[in-house]
Amino acid sequence: MKSSTRSQIHTYFQQIAPGILWPSDLSNLISEHRHEWGESNLSVQQTMEFLLKEGLLLKAEFKSPRYTPITRYLRGKPSPYELAVSLRRDSFLCHRTALTLYGLEAPATTIYVNKEQGSKPAPRGITQEGINRAFKNAQRQSNYIFRYGGSRFVLISGKDTDKAGVVRSKGPQGEAIDTTDLERTLIDIVVRPAYAGGLKRVFSVYKEAVSRIDVDYMIDLLRKLDYAYPYHQSIGFLLHRAGRPERDCRKLKDFGLEFDFFLDYGLKCPSYDENWRLYYPSHLR
Repeated sequence: MKSSTRSQIHTYFQQIAPGILWPSDLSNLISEHRHEWGESNLSVQQTMEFLLKEGLLLKAEFKSPRYTPITRYLRGKPSPYELAVSLRRDSFLCHRTALTLYGLEAPATTIYVNKEQGSKPAPRGITQEGINRAFKNAQRQSNYIFRYGGSRFVLISGKDTDKAGVVRSKGPQGEAIDTTDLERTLIDIVVRPAYAGGLKRVFSVYKEAVSRIDVDYMIDLLRKLDYAYPYHQSIGFLLHRAGRPERDCRKLKDFGLEFDFFLDYGLKCPSYDENWRLYYPSHLR
C-alpha cells in the first residue's frame, strides 16, 4: 500500500462519525473509495488489516456457545445499547432494557433487543383447552444470546407488528436508539414476564408506572398488536391491582371475558380472580 494511500485512508476514517459497521458495510465502503485513495486494486482484506492495525477501527466479536460469532467494526466507543441494535437490522430495545430507559429498572448487563419476524398467517381460533396447554409449562425463552465487552445480549424474534409502539429515544449517553415506548413495554412484559425479571417484578413495575400510563393509547396498541390470547385480562387485572380507576379498567373488560386466562406460565396452585377470569400466583397481593 502506497504511503499516500495510507495517509488518505487515515484522513477519511478520522473524519467519519463514530459508529458501527457490519462487515458488508465496511467492504462496500472500501470498494467505493479505494479509487479515490489512489489504489483501485486495493484489496478489502488488506485495507481492513490496515485499519485495525492503525487503531482506526476496532473489531468486535459477539460470541455465543450455540451460534456463529457476530462481527462488527467499531469507530469510537458505542454504548452497549447501540451495540445491541447493531446485531440485527431494524431491531429495537425492549422488555427489561426498555424499562431501564424509563427509570423503572436499574441498568443491567443483560440487554434485551427485539427483531420482528416476517408476517405469518393469522392464528386459528383459540380454545380453552389450547390456552390451558400453552400456559401449563414455563415460558419459553430465547437461546439466541451473545456476549461482548461485559454485556449479555438476548436477541428476541417477536411477532410482526410493523413496529407498533416503537419510538426513537435517548440512551444514558445521549445516543439515539429505537425502543418500545412505555405502554408497548408494559404490554410486552405481560406477554413475556421472564424478560422483565419475572411476574413479581412485572407487578411492581405496574404499581410504579400506574400514573404514567395512557390507558386509551395502550388499548389502541393492543388492537394493533392483535394477540390471539386475551392479554387484556392480565393487563386489566394488573391495572386494577395497581390502583387505576375502575373507569379505565372497564375499558379492558370491554374487550370481552370469553376465556379463563393465566397471568403467567407454569403456575402451581394459583388463585383465581372471577372479576377478570384470571389465574394468578397466590402470593401476589
